[in-house]
Amino acid sequence: MRSFLPLIKAEWQLLAFGFVMTFCSSFGQTFFIALFSGEIRSDLNLSHAAFGAIYSAATLASAILLLRTGSLVDRMDLRRFSYMAIVGLACGCLLLAGARGVLMLFLAILLLRHTGQALMSMAGATAMVRYLNHQKGKANALAGMGYSIAEAILPLVVVGLLLWLGWRQSWIVFGLALVVFLPLMVHFLLRQQGSRHDQYLQSLDQSRRQAAEPDTGPAQTQQRQWTRGEMIRDPLFYLFIPALLAQPMLFTGFMFHQIHLVESKGWSLAFWGSLYTLYAITSSVMKLFAGLLIDRFGAIRLVQFVSLPMGVGFLVLSSSNQALAAAVFMFLLGITVGGYATLSSPFFAEKYGTLHIGSIKSVTTALMVFASAIAPVLMGWLIDLGVSMEAQAIGALLYVAVAAALARLAYLKTLQQ
Repeated sequence: MRSFLPLIKAEWQLLAFGFVMTFCSSFGQTFFIALFSGEIRSDLNLSHAAFGAIYSAATLASAILLLRTGSLVDRMDLRRFSYMAIVGLACGCLLLAGARGVLMLFLAILLLRHTGQALMSMAGATAMVRYLNHQKGKANALAGMGYSIAEAILPLVVVGLLLWLGWRQSWIVFGLALVVFLPLMVHFLLRQQGSRHDQYLQSLDQSRRQAAEPDTGPAQTQQRQWTRGEMIRDPLFYLFIPALLAQPMLFTGFMFHQIHLVESKGWSLAFWGSLYTLYAITSSVMKLFAGLLIDRFGAIRLVQFVSLPMGVGFLVLSSSNQALAAAVFMFLLGITVGGYATLSSPFFAEKYGTLHIGSIKSVTTALMVFASAIAPVLMGWLIDLGVSMEAQAIGALLYVAVAAALARLAYLKTLQQ
């Protein structure tokens, strides 16, 4: 932890901005919205299936829309982009508070998912890898702690507000708090953003000139700044992406069907729920450790390993019904989730540059959302066909193994370029 202190001392304002963005993006995250699912379904007279369909449709629409809006972070001032995301998220909160029908509910969830889960997360991650590129691993790890803190305290806040105000009034409180306090925080934390961005552009320009004039001194290494189109045409992208999709896809699938998993294993829900503390602690510690590893070894090199702990967890899950197997599975899952949360943005910055990181991340985030939406449906279909969770865990393990091998191949080819 001591190695983080110089970075915190020198860049605490930008790190605080990243933390605030990731924390407040929780208002558009599944874990937070799901806390109100019972009240929403009851008030709007929706079945589990109907609410799930509306939520999935809004999430997929957000992914499609992100292909257009994600690149705005490359063209807009970071402060303006953040204000736009904040206002959109606040509007989503207020719209949900007033939702009386399916259409308003769909639009509210779309705003929450798109501006919260997508754009606010993108603002925080972009700031870390673009302006703190020399220590992007540590920076992304520290900013990413906003997710962990939010997961720890926001459920308690929600329980208190539901008892005190009710679900609609709670969302009004969230919306007003966001629009009143968050712009002031962003203004304070990014008050030097103009000069910082100018320095960033000047450093890129200086690196280009040095690379173009090798006779003026020692050879200079200039990182290529890929566009989104160039990344899509890069064959190595398609070798890396299965490993980067493994965690969000498989985690979402198994967690969506966790009740069926617990019942098939004969575990109690109380015991399973207690394991989330182990998972949260492991994930939080792994985020910081992954930040150190990324800055030392590079994100490109580590992609091949990030999903392997989860793969071992699936092997354990498929081979035992013991309570210890559940604990080991959640522990290993926490390692992969924490590592992935820190690794993803630094990987794309390291492999494709930071100048067009918004456009690039919009594509990869959309792919992640699509994979996360498909996994619960596919696993549910397999469950209906009688395929056991143990067999599905073996299938997940095979996917992880193939994805890791493809990432290894892509890494070796990267070294040859």
